[in-house]
Amino acid sequence: MDLISHCNGVKKMKFIKIVFILFVSTMLFAEHIPSRERGDPNFRRQTDIDGNKVRTSIFNYGVTGRPSAGSGYIPYEWPKNSGKHYIAMTQIWVGAEVEDTSGEKIEIVDIANGRTSTTGESWNFEPVPGYLNIDSKLIAKSDEPASWPTYWPDKSDDENDPGWAGSWNGYFGKNQFNADQEVFFKLSDDLYNKYNYYPDETDLTRGGLGLLAGMRVMQWSQVLVEDVVFILHEIQNDGTKDLDKVSFCLWLADLVGGDGDSGDDSPDFDLIYDIAWSKDGDGRGNPAFGNDPVGVVATAYLETPGNSADRIDNDGDGEENSPIVSIDMLLGEVHNRIDDNLNGLVDEDSTHVPFGTQKGVGYADRIDNNGNGEENSHVVTQEMIDAASVDPWKRWPPHPEDDPVQLGLIHLIGVGSEDLGCAYKDNIDNNGNGEDNSPIITEEMIDAAQTDSLKRYRISGSDIILYGLTDNDLGLKYADGIDNDGDGAIDEDIDENIDEMIDESREDFIDNDGDWNPFFDDVGMDGADLTMDKGEKDGIPTSGAGTDFPGEPNIDKTDVSESDQMGLTAVAYDRAGSI
Repeated sequence: MDLISHCNGVKKMKFIKIVFILFVSTMLFAEHIPSRERGDPNFRRQTDIDGNKVRTSIFNYGVTGRPSAGSGYIPYEWPKNSGKHYIAMTQIWVGAEVEDTSGEKIEIVDIANGRTSTTGESWNFEPVPGYLNIDSKLIAKSDEPASWPTYWPDKSDDENDPGWAGSWNGYFGKNQFNADQEVFFKLSDDLYNKYNYYPDETDLTRGGLGLLAGMRVMQWSQVLVEDVVFILHEIQNDGTKDLDKVSFCLWLADLVGGDGDSGDDSPDFDLIYDIAWSKDGDGRGNPAFGNDPVGVVATAYLETPGNSADRIDNDGDGEENSPIVSIDMLLGEVHNRIDDNLNGLVDEDSTHVPFGTQKGVGYADRIDNNGNGEENSHVVTQEMIDAASVDPWKRWPPHPEDDPVQLGLIHLIGVGSEDLGCAYKDNIDNNGNGEDNSPIITEEMIDAAQTDSLKRYRISGSDIILYGLTDNDLGLKYADGIDNDGDGAIDEDIDENIDEMIDESREDFIDNDGDWNPFFDDVGMDGADLTMDKGEKDGIPTSGAGTDFPGEPNIDKTDVSESDQMGLTAVAYDRAGSI
């Protein structure tokens, strides 16, 4: 049994696939009132799933498959009830760099199983009570109502139906039985008290990193996914301290060919498509396989953590005709969450540039590259192109680090002749459809802008600059970085369709990819139609961001594509017994 960690006549060979979805809440940086949810090993449970052709065991402390030697556990078996095994175990690890009480930087890593204190107490993720029937031996499972709790603690704030008593707490919403089988539980890392680090200033008995995680395992019997298991981790910083440097790791122990035959397993990886394979060396398994060839198990990462603040289209789904990150842009850049070379991008690396068949990914130059930008926007002029030509990164305004208005703020990047006449981000609502209650441009602002050669006006107390102000802009709304209409979104429909789907986010209350459908998706915060809850039939997308509710389909929490996913950033392979 080898260990793979991802760091987030001849018969036809068959495939079994596990799909991992990892959603990380950016409450990492929000003002947040910590919950009282804590882990308790007394609520550990096991449930076996067999909703399609794959059968395995699920444990509500973050492990799937077989956590250790012994009977009663089912490694990933395919086809089900055949005794043919492919994966022994998976579990999630989460690590972060923090400062302890002495100011020393330390690294804390949360794991799901196998670690105890010197007195034998758990130092692992443990299940949060309240998410199963305490009289049942099972984890809460969609097709077994007897396993459900009397009410769901995370749905207590539903004004119409507090706690959703008697209803399934589904990923897609209240009583949404989309999957043939769905398992749900929550985890906490609070028992890991090894270090002098206290993540929650409201509870100094709380250890770990202050993390809560919701975990779901789903199976569909539909023919296209009948060999697939979907595993979703939704991880939230529930403490009071920011976590600036975090890493997520999936630990997978392969077992291709079953017990006694896994010594010849070999891995393969595709970092571009975020997929890993485990294969058997000779195609022959243990006696359970008989004369049948051993298949291949694939681990795909449908969603990985996103970065919505680096100006890089990490997942390659952004605006058509965007400029591509070049090898030259890597000069002087290191992975430290800082724009070291001052080209406007953060932590760009070789995975972003073209190589082989990889086309490379684009970046946000704040220019409308596909011609669908906001009507009446200011456009790139020849004077702007000429000015940018003297800047090492063709930035405009040039040399922002020496500019008394920019104060180091980098705006347009890579401005060239191809941009002539293209609209650019000016932070002005040029077509009048911007966020309700936004402030408007005044005569005083226009007069002040005339003293600057580029007619700029910096919004006090912010990093927002209005560009090219003239009398024509009088009375127009402008971006101020504030949610002025109370819908959660900030400055929506100001500079729309510029750099779309670059730095998109699942927590910005905006339908970034425009796929929300008012005829089918306007079902309200609980994700269920005809319950007349908040947001239902109001004609606008209702996001579940920042809440324990799913929100409507195709926005934020329910739309995987609205995350600028970083993909796999590291892979390691260790022989059995080496870690």
